[in-house]
Amino acid sequence: MATLREVAELAGVSVATASRVLNGSAHPVSSDVRDSVQTAAKTLGYTPSAAAQALKQQRSKIIGVIASDILDPYFAELARGIEIEAAKSGYVTILANANRDPEQERTKFRVLREHQASGIVFCGSDIEGAPGTAELARDVNMAVRAGTRVVALAPRGFDSTKIIIDNVEASYELTRYMLSLGHRRVTFIGGVPGLTAVEQRADGYRRAMFEAQLVPHVVGRTGMRQESGRNAIAGIVAEGSLPEAIVCANDEIAVGVLAYLWTSGYRTPEDVSVAGIGGTRGGAVFGLTTMTLPLVELGGLAARYIASASAQPSVPEPPRFELSIGSTTAKATSGQARSQQFG
Repeated sequence: MATLREVAELAGVSVATASRVLNGSAHPVSSDVRDSVQTAAKTLGYTPSAAAQALKQQRSKIIGVIASDILDPYFAELARGIEIEAAKSGYVTILANANRDPEQERTKFRVLREHQASGIVFCGSDIEGAPGTAELARDVNMAVRAGTRVVALAPRGFDSTKIIIDNVEASYELTRYMLSLGHRRVTFIGGVPGLTAVEQRADGYRRAMFEAQLVPHVVGRTGMRQESGRNAIAGIVAEGSLPEAIVCANDEIAVGVLAYLWTSGYRTPEDVSVAGIGGTRGGAVFGLTTMTLPLVELGGLAARYIASASAQPSVPEPPRFELSIGSTTAKATSGQARSQQFG
């Protein structure tokens, strides 16, 4: 690989002059000198050092992605969208898993900044009152003021660019759909107490239930994975009463609910309708009715914002969610209209 010194020698200029031309410096250089340097670079196949450019510009072609749980397909879809759009602009992504821990988020945020990342994307929401939340917010706010482009794709308590889908409205509309099928005993399953995005989804569910003059029932606040859904529905069945319909905090929880029901002899949607939120590939395999969130598109918007050459790029509007009706929901039957007791 050719060096900058070799380019300068071929063009007959100093190394400093060659560097100014190839790095786009505003220092005045004659058109003849500029042409000579660019021709020499092309002849030798010279490529400027990405590390050197990062040091000079205080930013590299790196986009950091901090995910709450890389095992969750929700975050995998977001990361895929970021990666696809970043590659179009010659950027690479670095994915960091934070396990829903503000202290880990803070550590990984600092490392990404040390590597001169052009921008950092937070894919998950924060947990109210979690240790380290205030310290993370302080670090992010300082980074934003210093020029780092920070994008939040979920509700966060720090200053940053926010591109966030309306969780309240998504859950509200999904619950309204379940009610439109004639179901009245609708239960909301899943989530982590204090996790902002899930609290918003639970709020949307409650709003729809209250509007229909029905009593909301929120259970299974033990996590966001399939096991959480399976354990929650197992507890409901053990109590002896199965709801007519279940709205799950995400698709993974819904898959766990379906797995338990199917292996325990229950039928969906004949015995109970089940729906999730997310629109992930895993849910699609099971024909899950879900409120599809355009996760790949959402991630792409974040990457495009960070990679924008504009000094102050406009913040894109979040994409709209869409109800995807699968085979796990159906109109209420006369049997479901009566209280269902299971021994």
